[in-house]
Amino acid sequence: MYGALTLIAATLIAAPPSGRPPAGPLERYEPRIYDFTFEVTITTISPFDLSQQRGYRLVDAPIVMPVIFQGTYSTVSSESLRAQLWLGGREDLGLEKRGRLDTGYPFHTQLAVLPVENFTGMSLRWLVGYRVQVWSSRLTNEAAAAAVPWPREWPDEVRDGLRPQLFIESDDPMFARQVERVSEGRLRLVTPYLAAKDLVRYCVNEIRVSGNGVNRGNLGVLRGLKVAGARQTATTGLGGPNDLVCVCVAMLRAAGIPARVVIGVQTVSKAQRRTRAGHHNTPNFVSWAEFYLPDVGWIPFDPVAMRGKGIRNRDVRQPWPEFGSMKNLNRRIPLAYHFIPPTTVESPQNPAVWGWDPRPGGDPSSEQIIKFKVTSRGRGVEE
Repeated sequence: MYGALTLIAATLIAAPPSGRPPAGPLERYEPRIYDFTFEVTITTISPFDLSQQRGYRLVDAPIVMPVIFQGTYSTVSSESLRAQLWLGGREDLGLEKRGRLDTGYPFHTQLAVLPVENFTGMSLRWLVGYRVQVWSSRLTNEAAAAAVPWPREWPDEVRDGLRPQLFIESDDPMFARQVERVSEGRLRLVTPYLAAKDLVRYCVNEIRVSGNGVNRGNLGVLRGLKVAGARQTATTGLGGPNDLVCVCVAMLRAAGIPARVVIGVQTVSKAQRRTRAGHHNTPNFVSWAEFYLPDVGWIPFDPVAMRGKGIRNRDVRQPWPEFGSMKNLNRRIPLAYHFIPPTTVESPQNPAVWGWDPRPGGDPSSEQIIKFKVTSRGRGVEE
């Protein structure tokens, strides 16, 4: 399906972006271009039985997939957006007329909607694909970032980064107490950039991380992300990579600093595929975070990659690895700012950035198989 989504996507360029290009001491560089496809197969585990209403009996069941058309470090070509849907192995050619893009969600996220008009059966498959350009990031002047003061108020376009969301329960009083403890009650006596570094360091030091953050079933089949959330992880002190990111974002939001999780796909170079053959070294889910600094933009950081890099006792006025400067950010394709789309949908298994609403004919025993296809198109367009 190219017609409906592509036509609508072309009108979204004037919509508020989810992230403007960085400014001042923050730069993006070394753009790379990828052709990317996100494919999902949904299968019911229950035996098909019409008399017991097992299997799928879907009517106007929407499948939704977020698309970040313009992020701080990524741009999706609206002309390249495409989608396809197969019902029981047969392509749904009517999707071209029914597909649409919905707007008005947090961080100005757009949702590609693929409605399943009428289907009875055991499995269905869909994909969304596009061409995307991504950049690396670097912070060229630590002192300049550290000198940016607290604003009187945050811009409207970043205020979603101050609100709680699924898995980021920043309104839980525990996070306000931790902010007070880390800052020793003097949060506003330092600038937001320095406050953010102190809070992120606390999270990296306090949370013990285990696992790789994804669920792979038999034979390494990708089933989705493992996420417990910020509240549970902060309470137990133990979580996966995605949970550490959630705790960092919750702490920053509790401190009044707009922040968000970014869920994307980590690409794999040819060299990596050769050196780790047989170890599932294929494109995989990855998460990191961003916080907003006035007149600078969304500053990326990866708390998982920061572990073991000597930040425990490092001065907050010195550069930190994977904080602001992320050399390999141009090998990550951002997909979403929510683990499940911020609307009335659910995930059939582990969260995986997309969602659907199969009611009343859905099957709670559904499982999903996720596949990524990433083709590098080489160096992107320099600014």
